[in-house]
Amino acid sequence: MTKGTRFVLIGAVVVVMGALATGLVAFYNGSLVLGSSSQPGEFSYLPSTSTAVAYADVRAIMSSEFRKKLRQVLPTGTEQEKLKAEIGVDIEKDIDSVVAAMSGSDPEQGGVVLIRGRFNDQTIESAAVRHGAKAESYKGKKLLLMAEHHGEMGAIRDGGKPATPCLAFLERGLIALGDSASVKRAIDTGAGGESITKNADLMKLVNEIRGTGNAWAVGRMDSFTNHPLPGAVKDQLSAVQFMAASVKINGGVSGLVRAETRDDQSAEQLRDIVRGALAAGKLMSGKDARVDAMLNSFQLAGSGKTVSIAFTVPPEVFDILNGVAAFRGLK
Repeated sequence: MTKGTRFVLIGAVVVVMGALATGLVAFYNGSLVLGSSSQPGEFSYLPSTSTAVAYADVRAIMSSEFRKKLRQVLPTGTEQEKLKAEIGVDIEKDIDSVVAAMSGSDPEQGGVVLIRGRFNDQTIESAAVRHGAKAESYKGKKLLLMAEHHGEMGAIRDGGKPATPCLAFLERGLIALGDSASVKRAIDTGAGGESITKNADLMKLVNEIRGTGNAWAVGRMDSFTNHPLPGAVKDQLSAVQFMAASVKINGGVSGLVRAETRDDQSAEQLRDIVRGALAAGKLMSGKDARVDAMLNSFQLAGSGKTVSIAFTVPPEVFDILNGVAAFRGLK
């Protein structure tokens, strides 16, 4: 992929890294969150075959105290500035929300990212075409198909299958990013196809987890275990059928992660693993009261096939990260 084309596609990556990965610590400790209980309108573009879906209220996350603290800790990159200069999008001010969905049980179906905000469509199109993109129309929607470094369309391959990077203008203030087949599938769904709202299993998880914060993610575990993973990790995850997670990002981070396993025995084994991990964390905390407070906030619960963990990361923990960053010369 050319450097210029990457600036256009980097939008999805930067948004996700800027919004969700600002909660990276929280994600690996347990979850993601949504700021409104209403159903995102973007769901009308997500096909019923989706096996995982995630939402982030980017505006709420970007303006949170957590985000401000994390910016003091992490090194500053230049991709955000490059993106703004290239296509005129400031992810901290111009992006409202991100919805992503994938169909991991079928590698041919890929996934799509929907970004809602304030964009200058002409500026984005001009930048893409300038770097070799090809513009075309599909069912009344403008698509930008990205050319690869050797000038051929469809040069990216996943398991030997061609996948052309694509950006589409779905409606005013809403763009789609993904491979061309997935983007076109989203357009087909929006034009009257069966949407994710007809997927009873997935929507049950969505309805249970949304409204608890400002980002969330739910899905069938085969969305992830069908992709390359270390053997030990894949073996542990194979017993989990569904996962739902949410985090509330404000001054600190709090959230909930829930897993549904294939049977009661698998759930109990998973609880044992979590108990062991928490115990190991406490032994390695160095008796720091702030870390101990965070670890003590992890509450393991659930019965039968369900395992749940609630957690809180207090703002004081970032003082520790701040000190580590200073020690390593990252600030």
